[in-house]
Amino acid sequence: MYSANETAVLIPAYKPTEELIPLTERLMEQGYQVVVVNDGSGAESERIFDSLNSSIRVLIHETNKGKGCALKTGFAFIQANLPDCKAVVTADADGQHALSDIIRVGESLDESSAPIVLGSRHFEGRVPLKSRIGNTVTRWIFSAASKVNLYDTQTGLRGFVKSLFSDMAAIEGEGYEYEINVLLWAAEQHVPITEIPIETVYLNENASSHFHVIRDSFRIYSRIVKFSVSSLISFLIDYGLFILLKLLLTSYAPAMSLLYAAVGARIVSSLCNFLMNKTLVFKSNGNFFVAALKYYLLAGTVLGLNYAIMYVLNLILGVPLWITKPMTDLVLFILSYQVQKHLIFKEKQR
Repeated sequence: MYSANETAVLIPAYKPTEELIPLTERLMEQGYQVVVVNDGSGAESERIFDSLNSSIRVLIHETNKGKGCALKTGFAFIQANLPDCKAVVTADADGQHALSDIIRVGESLDESSAPIVLGSRHFEGRVPLKSRIGNTVTRWIFSAASKVNLYDTQTGLRGFVKSLFSDMAAIEGEGYEYEINVLLWAAEQHVPITEIPIETVYLNENASSHFHVIRDSFRIYSRIVKFSVSSLISFLIDYGLFILLKLLLTSYAPAMSLLYAAVGARIVSSLCNFLMNKTLVFKSNGNFFVAALKYYLLAGTVLGLNYAIMYVLNLILGVPLWITKPMTDLVLFILSYQVQKHLIFKEKQR
């Protein structure tokens, strides 16, 4: 367990409310080192930042760069300028994190067993509908993408040990998507994540939040959305060619026409899918031919499974092809995403 003077509290602030002043005062009284990042809040917020204790480090972005940029600026500053700091707790500037919960997150950090601690809200009592729905959707999508189950993926109250500071400053993302990218990175690198329950506080129906539902949600889910769109386009190509080839190959035996149609359609659709995923979804800079070899080994495996499942469902059980084909591809879509993300287009470990 780290003491207060070994822990920094990092607060990204964009047009903060008056709550920032007493929050930072209470943290200073408890012995914490406090770093606030003024993320381009503008002249109207200068009075609040000027009212902060002179011992607080206030870092300034001249223009608003986003929560992710503010957090990375803070991590880089702490690593370079606070050598005695062994842990960082990030908290929001709007006073919606109770002092006791901030302290508990800091005290729960441990290099070996809990290098990342999340203050997990359980959304009890009066919670704005968009917050309840948003967290539920993000929780499901994160679990499907990472195979790690977390209850609150959107919490801003988080703790990190010193060995992770460099990684936190390097992870991609400028806005709210940065926070989900941190969790995805931790899942990929097998960094343990611990959740502790905290109080759920929404002041004035969360009116102080600067989260834009459509824009920021797309950023959070962007990779999964782009992969889904790429897969949908490839599926439509594959499905259309499969039906066309099946009609053109009626003179062949049913099993052979099914095989030829599946193989022919998959050759064309997989090439389109590979190019889209490499350049647009995962933006991989790895060796083209190595990635292509891995991808087509996967494609061959998926094709074999695709044919086997359709053979059983269509030719043995009699399920119509227009039902069999989408059902099979949906199951294999999930498998394909995981393999491409973790094996084919995997980013190099930092």
